[in-house]
Amino acid sequence: MSEPNEVYEAILGQLKNSRSRKSLEALHAVCKEHHESGSVDFRISTIAKLGASRGAPSEQTIRNKTGEHYRAVIEAWQALGDQKKKAIKAQTTPSGEYDWVDEVSNKTHRFLILDLISKVRKLRAENKRFASIKKLEIDYRAGAEDKSESRLPSLLSHEIDALRDAISEESLKLKGWTKTERGSIKDQNGKVVLRNGFVDALEKALSIENG
Repeated sequence: MSEPNEVYEAILGQLKNSRSRKSLEALHAVCKEHHESGSVDFRISTIAKLGASRGAPSEQTIRNKTGEHYRAVIEAWQALGDQKKKAIKAQTTPSGEYDWVDEVSNKTHRFLILDLISKVRKLRAENKRFASIKKLEIDYRAGAEDKSESRLPSLLSHEIDALRDAISEESLKLKGWTKTERGSIKDQNGKVVLRNGFVDALEKALSIENG
């Protein structure tokens, strides 16, 4: 698999039109920043929207026959995103505890749930590490600050919106699903789609992000 930077450099060297070169440069910069933010969503519509004010090509331009070079760069970045998805799934499903996630039909929601599970597990590990500390030393020197919060993972705005939509009344109604008092979600046949506590856990995670 070719690295995105290699694909970008190879294509840039073939372009003669200065406008196309600038558009490709803007597109590549947007994809790089998007990847570094931790996102794995490299759909054409997403990248076009993020790059709309930065000189990146429009969604239609990318999808056109002449936009093949733009698509090649996006696909290279998408490949990195797919690698991250596999890594996250491997981290969150070794024991089969979260096999139920595979039953979520929406691919974006399914990944975001797995990503959230991964982050929760990391936070739990952090909590266990802090709980093992018997003696706490506080540095009162000027300029000293607690760096722990800066290491905590955070969700992007569109990820928060996607998670919030996953358990919204309107979204569930469209699928024929319902929430239960114990925080699970059932389908129109009464079958549990998302297990007890899922809704509560997701709402707590969203409240932390909003706070």
